[in-house]
Amino acid sequence: MPNILPAIPEAFASDASLTDAYQRGWQHGQGFACHNVPELGKSVWTESSGRCIVDAENIREIHQDFCFQAEENSRSYSPFEFTAHEFNQAGESESEALWEAFENGTSDAIFADLATYTDEDYGIEE
Repeated sequence: MPNILPAIPEAFASDASLTDAYQRGWQHGQGFACHNVPELGKSVWTESSGRCIVDAENIREIHQDFCFQAEENSRSYSPFEFTAHEFNQAGESESEALWEAFENGTSDAIFADLATYTDEDYGIEE
């Protein structure tokens, strides 16, 4: 789905830097929201609920917990830095192959995802 930005709150709308920061934060948070959706019936752990089973009554709270836990974790380290270090330490020929595989995987994933979007997804009227 395309990333549609919300109206900028008044507190941030009058300053271009604050508007930009808000929009970046929105996109950052939206990624966590769409990638951390819990499944009904699964056993999960969250900081606020501990170990529990996802059900219709707690799924929204667990989804929120997942999102904020992921956001907090994202500030603790950069997964890409660990990947880059691992690839770069693998030896010259293996390193090149790892990077090629990574870059192809990235491209393939982007193109596969983009291929699923319809005109309607983009808001294009027929």
